[in-house]
Amino acid sequence: MLLAASQPVRSPATASCRRRGSFPLVPTPSEEDALDLRTDLLEVLKQLNRDEVEDDEVPGLELDELHHLLARGSHPQITREQTQRAVEVLTANGLACELDDTRFAWTRGRLVAKRFTITSAGKAFLLRAIETKGRI
Repeated sequence: MLLAASQPVRSPATASCRRRGSFPLVPTPSEEDALDLRTDLLEVLKQLNRDEVEDDEVPGLELDELHHLLARGSHPQITREQTQRAVEVLTANGLACELDDTRFAWTRGRLVAKRFTITSAGKAFLLRAIETKGRI
């Protein structure tokens, strides 16, 4: 007997996520570049996961907020371009999604628009990475 595949459980923050547009093809990187990209991807996912767990009034992080958190914390050598590339790769693969509803965030004291949040697939990828390597 075949069972129908069920949709992954989505949090309220990711329920409105959609994959948008097409993404450019990326040339095959060297092994060192691939390891650097994986490190960037995991760091971005950790920050997006942390943001979702904190249960802020407006879910998701803007690209500049994400870069600032990475640069002042766990990943000080990361550039804005590397952060953007990591977010694009995560979004293209369904591990993160873009939220584009403009809202006023009282905790930030301003309007926020284009933000990124982790998906259930992103959480699963992060969990597998933690289980494989131990603490990341």
